[in-house]
Amino acid sequence: MAMIFKNLKQNKKYIAFIIVGILLVIFFYCGGRVIAQGADINRLKNQKEAYEQQLEEQKEVNAELEEVLESDNKDEYIEKKAREKGFVKSNEIVFYDISGTD
Repeated sequence: MAMIFKNLKQNKKYIAFIIVGILLVIFFYCGGRVIAQGADINRLKNQKEAYEQQLEEQKEVNAELEEVLESDNKDEYIEKKAREKGFVKSNEIVFYDISGTD
């Protein structure tokens, strides 16, 4: 009978050890997940701020374009943008500087 109690005590120690081990594994796993989630939240906040800045810049560009569309000099604006892209009128003579100096 004493042998049975001794085995029971040893079994309880092993079971307690296993339970503590499982709880430690769960604790560290959850802690790692919390840290990873925090890093994701910070990354997404930074990304959100960058998108908000891009949105504001695009709103400004859109407002400028709206002003051009509503103004009387939209033909001048279109010609300016076309010249920036290298376009010329059909009856213009184009000279190219090939001297190599700036």
